[in-house]
Amino acid sequence: MAKKKSASPWLALNLATNLGVSMAASVLIGYYIGHYLDTRILHDQTPWMTLVFLLIGVAAGFRAVLRLIDQSVDKNDDKNDKGDEDKK
Repeated sequence: MAKKKSASPWLALNLATNLGVSMAASVLIGYYIGHYLDTRILHDQTPWMTLVFLLIGVAAGFRAVLRLIDQSVDKNDDKNDKGDEDKK
């Protein structure tokens, strides 16, 4: 029985780090854009722009995370397909 190669722990750590950084960066950028607009346009009366851009940042973060996961799965599928062709 052939032993299956498992993904490198470094690749898993790379994916986990990218997911966390992408999500955090998107949320923080959305928050700071909204906060800046609140202070410049609304003169810090209400936090509406902060809330709106924070939600946009969260949505962008989830989109980035899903895109990274999809790319990772596609790479693994391509590697598995190559391995199957070599065995034939």
